[in-house]
Amino acid sequence: MGDPAEVDKVIERLPRARATGYNAIVLSPNIAPSKVAALRDATQKNGMGIVATVMGGSNDRNYMEGVPVRDAPFVAKNGIATYQKENALRINNADFEESEGNHFKGWGFQDDEGVTTFADREVFHGGKTSLRMENIGKNPVRHCRISQPIVLTPFRQYHASVWIKSEKLTPSDPEVKILTADAARSISFQTFTVEATSDWKRYDIVFNSLNNTKANLYLGSWYGKDGKIWWDDLKIEEIGLVNVLRRPGCPVRVQNDSGAVFEEGRDYAPISDPQLHPWIAYHEEPIIRLTSNTRIKDGERLRVSYYHPIIVYTDRITSCLSEPKIFDDWRMEVKRANETLHPAAFLMSHDELRVMNWCEACQSKKMTPGELLAWNVRKAAQIIRDIRPDAGIWVWNDMFDPQHNAVDNFYGVNGSLTGSWKGLDKDVGIVNWHGGLLGKNCRFFADMGLKQILSGYYDSDEDGSSITQWLANTRDIPGIVGAMYTTWESKYDAMEPWAAKAWGKK
Repeated sequence: MGDPAEVDKVIERLPRARATGYNAIVLSPNIAPSKVAALRDATQKNGMGIVATVMGGSNDRNYMEGVPVRDAPFVAKNGIATYQKENALRINNADFEESEGNHFKGWGFQDDEGVTTFADREVFHGGKTSLRMENIGKNPVRHCRISQPIVLTPFRQYHASVWIKSEKLTPSDPEVKILTADAARSISFQTFTVEATSDWKRYDIVFNSLNNTKANLYLGSWYGKDGKIWWDDLKIEEIGLVNVLRRPGCPVRVQNDSGAVFEEGRDYAPISDPQLHPWIAYHEEPIIRLTSNTRIKDGERLRVSYYHPIIVYTDRITSCLSEPKIFDDWRMEVKRANETLHPAAFLMSHDELRVMNWCEACQSKKMTPGELLAWNVRKAAQIIRDIRPDAGIWVWNDMFDPQHNAVDNFYGVNGSLTGSWKGLDKDVGIVNWHGGLLGKNCRFFADMGLKQILSGYYDSDEDGSSITQWLANTRDIPGIVGAMYTTWESKYDAMEPWAAKAWGKK
């Protein structure tokens, strides 16, 4: 919405929307200033209310939720302290050079040798051999993987890199996975996007071992079909201070092996990452610069504890839920949105919160993640009420839904999200986007006395058949007050046929 051309597209769609019975638009309030007046005039002319999405996170990169690194080893030398790898992580046959036929030595598990996995001695990045995967669809469940167990040091930051080449790969969805020893949970949540056809390119993932000492390393595809992909020169290593976060709830501690704690500003210069970018997993590691009057001796081993963000999927980052500055930022955001658009309602962006309850700010509250989220959403709703008592308040369902994401073991959430729904009062409406359940979760919110909007379409319900079934299944559930055409891919061709099924206006 900061792009004037995109605002013009919204304005152009409004007459179509009005003609088929839509009565509101949901959008970011960060509107290009030159277009604010035109947008407001157009919505009023077409009888459309505005719902402003707010509270999507902090604009300050340091306020992302941080996971802890504890006692990472550094060594002081010549006025600086650098990371000293302590327990080298061993990967057997990481360069894929050792093979017998199509079997790679040192890897404990390999899908379909000679059918979908091959030792390629003609195409490689380094050495004389690479791992090639192709025709993955030949596997009955479209799996093509290679795996081996690895040993980790708890609460350390790791960098994994691998060289990949692809040819007509469909879908382009290869992954490096780090799973717990029982393969029940992920340790690394980041994925990367590979082009269907590309020459050799290095891909980087950064993860935190959390409390794990043993893990399973996987390379491959879980939903593959056609084409080829080559893997080579895999590497995993401990790293230090990449994307180190600096905020009150993410302190840095430097001490020696004897437990003597050193002071920032006195013994070493303020620690930061000049390349801090939570959405870019890896870059050059920062160093610690010692002061001229430091008490740290040359050659002394140090233990450094800090916090860093972790990425879920390609670029998903979660902000801290507890830092006071977050609420100050949200208050300013709601105030600006109100002054700019005077929306009829606000939609709180509490959805897909995949990392939670690790930093000192969150831990200090001694709450479960569910309790923490309930506390946070109550404060968030009160901010809106303070600024606009007459405005509607809505929130996505998933983080408050026991049939959706309000569960145990949700990605990088430290603890259970059970009970998060206790933070919702009857004046907060639910935007229910779990169309896959076709209404099976709607009774839960209705029993709490909450109204709901069914957030359908989701870029696939072109003829409205899904929203028809969803509405039929919830006909006897009170509080279903509307439906929302929800596109994330800017697909608007189905607005009219979808509306005809959603509320019957032709």
